[in-house]
Amino acid sequence: MKIPAAALLLTTSALSAPNSAFGQEADADCAADPETGACDTADTALITVVEKRLVSAHAGQSVTVISSDDQPLMRLDNQLRSIPGIGLFRRADSYTSHPTTQGLSMRGVGANAAGRVLVTLDGVPVNDPFGGWIYWSALEAGPIVEMNVMRGGGAGAYGAQALAGALDMRSRRIRPGTGSATAWLGSRGSYNLSGRADFAVGDTGLQLSAGRFETDGAFMRSKDQRGPVDVPAASETTRLGGKLESAVGDVNVRLSARYFKEQRTNGLSLSTNETEAVDIDLTLSGDGGDAAWEITSYYRTRDFANVFVSARDDRTTERPVLDQFDVPAWGAGMLARVQFGAFELGMDARRMSGEVNERYRNLGAGFTRGRRAGGDQWIVGFYSEYGATFGETDYSATLRMDRWRSFGGQRLETDLSDGSVRRDDNIPNRGDWIWSGRLGFERNISGAISVRGAAYKSWRLPTLNEFFRPFRVVNDITEANPNLVPEKLYGLEIGFDYTPLNTVSLSATLFRNWVSDGVGNITIGFGPGFFPLGGFVPPGGVLRQRANIDRSITDGLELEGGLDLHGGWNVSVRYLYAHARITKFAARPELVGKQPVQTPRHSAVLALAYDNHGRFKATGELRYSAAQFDDDLNARKLGAVTTVNLAAAYKLRDNISLTANVENLFDAKVIAAITATGFETLAQRRFARIGLAVSF
Repeated sequence: MKIPAAALLLTTSALSAPNSAFGQEADADCAADPETGACDTADTALITVVEKRLVSAHAGQSVTVISSDDQPLMRLDNQLRSIPGIGLFRRADSYTSHPTTQGLSMRGVGANAAGRVLVTLDGVPVNDPFGGWIYWSALEAGPIVEMNVMRGGGAGAYGAQALAGALDMRSRRIRPGTGSATAWLGSRGSYNLSGRADFAVGDTGLQLSAGRFETDGAFMRSKDQRGPVDVPAASETTRLGGKLESAVGDVNVRLSARYFKEQRTNGLSLSTNETEAVDIDLTLSGDGGDAAWEITSYYRTRDFANVFVSARDDRTTERPVLDQFDVPAWGAGMLARVQFGAFELGMDARRMSGEVNERYRNLGAGFTRGRRAGGDQWIVGFYSEYGATFGETDYSATLRMDRWRSFGGQRLETDLSDGSVRRDDNIPNRGDWIWSGRLGFERNISGAISVRGAAYKSWRLPTLNEFFRPFRVVNDITEANPNLVPEKLYGLEIGFDYTPLNTVSLSATLFRNWVSDGVGNITIGFGPGFFPLGGFVPPGGVLRQRANIDRSITDGLELEGGLDLHGGWNVSVRYLYAHARITKFAARPELVGKQPVQTPRHSAVLALAYDNHGRFKATGELRYSAAQFDDDLNARKLGAVTTVNLAAAYKLRDNISLTANVENLFDAKVIAAITATGFETLAQRRFARIGLAVSF
């Protein structure tokens, strides 16, 4: 994998910054950690001065904070499922799902593989530059202190990615002389090893981390539907990372670099994919007294390869049907903002480039056609944000204006035998201006009751993956669409919070979201047959294409409640009602009234937790998700699902913990997808683990 010289120069210059004062800054105003003796100004990574000072920017937003310590061995995407309505595409988790389906969705506004949620790590976006999804296996849970889930469209920094909301993850800050190591063994030959160590290099704090995960995997089909070609969904992952925090004069510096490599088998012996990735982030910030400022830049590169396979002859033979042998992509971005008084002004920009190189049309003697499709995008946005408190009320207002452009698009198809051109599309360049904004308030009505509300418009540019990359699941073929237009979401919500005692909390939020031009996979026809758009569709198969749906509406109700009981016990419940339906679709009026794919109407989580002053912790969760549909015609219904998760951690010593958990304790059948012929793809299989965590 090649890294541009500019990125290397950026990294080198930051590492060699002179006159840093990490140690002096840390020792000036911190207390010692009682366990390690290290500086303990905050658990989370160095938060920029701007983030510290602007306290009211998200007034009126529904926010839930998840501590990763609650489920120490569970991957982050599964931890997020403790909030109803949040999850990956097709009910899957990151252990078995295809990487390109790991985008995050929330609130039932319509799930898709790319996801409609901005995900940041220490304030820097981690969404894939080609497809918008998240590589959850690249994010180790241990270093993450908390995850802030912000529901409802956003319009501030990086607002062009926060159509349905945002997830901000915060990692542990660097504490020189400390570190940790975690090891666990789990079901189906699974294991995970990870560790980090913090150092002081002069006056600069440096953190190095590494991790390795392997699993033999679970079968993705029931025993009565498997054949000789079906194999477990095995995977292996390697992670390396480095981070520094320092101060150069009055400038705070945070630099991180991460390397990630993953190899997967997707349920059939020939169905494999591989990803190699490098991420580099640099954040500079400072406080001039009257104004605080921040500049962030980041670079992402991805090398992806993938093979789609069709099982044949009662699943006794298999044939590759689409070989995406080279899918390179890169993305870069920046954010510059200044905060003074109750105002913040900022601008951010993203640049994405990628293509798919693939072989297709295998009639039994090998591939006969080749395809190259891809292009470029950029987005530049300017925003202003105001947040202040008057009396008992917090107010916030954000206005954002973006300019987007899609260019350099091409789809070239050739005959592999003689190189002759079969198709050559010169896709027109496109671009436009688009605005977004948010108004919010929070007010304390009495000592125990507060009310909040918000109105907002957000938007999302379809990804390069949606524009250019087709995909296939068994015999279901989905074509790309380079003519997609941006999605827009309009929202209204009002919420009430009730906290009569420190031991009791209740909240309720009513919301309505209108999604205009939402991207969906729309049915064109059924096999067997030949279609000019997608070629031959086999018996039992279906051809779809990504398309903009004129309008859909989601009416929702969120309820959350918690009660601290005597003796360290706590009970909590969360519930989401999301009534989503298509309300306008001029090109396909028969779909009006249909439920968007993968959007259950009811979902809930009931949890019981015990904490014996940190010495012993245990959590039990009951998760429920109502029936949902796997297709736009609402013909393939996936039944309701109830799963149970258990987790426990016991401190053998102050710095050594024995941990264990099991997901889907009773191995409930979770169907993630179903074909027209009744073949089911399973997800969230029972997974038990036991591990040891050591800190020093």
